[in-house]
Amino acid sequence: MNSKDVTIITGASKGIGESIAYKFASENHHVVLIGRNEENLKRISNKINTYYGSSEYYAGSVTNVEFIKKSFNQVIERHGRIDHLINNAGIMIIKKFVDASLEEFQSQMETNMYGVFICTKEALPSMIERQTGSIINISSLAGKNNFVGGTMYSTTKHALMGFSKSLMLEVRSYNIRVAIVCPGSVSTDLLLNSPMTPKDKGKILQPEDIAEVVFSIIKLPPRALVSEIEIRPTNP
Repeated sequence: MNSKDVTIITGASKGIGESIAYKFASENHHVVLIGRNEENLKRISNKINTYYGSSEYYAGSVTNVEFIKKSFNQVIERHGRIDHLINNAGIMIIKKFVDASLEEFQSQMETNMYGVFICTKEALPSMIERQTGSIINISSLAGKNNFVGGTMYSTTKHALMGFSKSLMLEVRSYNIRVAIVCPGSVSTDLLLNSPMTPKDKGKILQPEDIAEVVFSIIKLPPRALVSEIEIRPTNP
């Protein structure tokens, strides 16, 4: 059984998820990487095991119920528990509603919301049994604000806000903390490959900034819960 905190991170094969993995591993967590790009996951896991600490990875989609069930069960069998779940996996398609397709909306809803539901559903029972745990959902300022072209994406992130706030109220009596992080513009493929690419990329947030915020929630005393954090570029 692992003596380190066991932290599962979804969407860990690049961007914010990768940075969160390095941060938590450097703070003596055993990190479990989940993502779709097995080559990237292997590279990140090898780097963590060489320089930071310990890790393992599972390649697959958070929308695949059987994959998530099997992966989470293996983690619990190997380590006896899941201490922290970071729901970071997400996709973004920016289009005006008249140009958007139902399939594009469904794909975003499946990853950004259903995936969070599926992973949380698998992690929560063991946390309730142990009367401890943390669930941190990576949302977006788009989950609180609206913008042209964001009809599909914003809807998924607004849904995630409602999910997180309600779940927090349900499970706090088990000493389980649920928090949601709402970043503004972050230098990731998600943003840089979209129509919203900023002119000055050096002024926007970096993935490691989000990793620092996420870890700050975890390291608070167990009696303290930060339920929501907004983080944005200082001077975009």
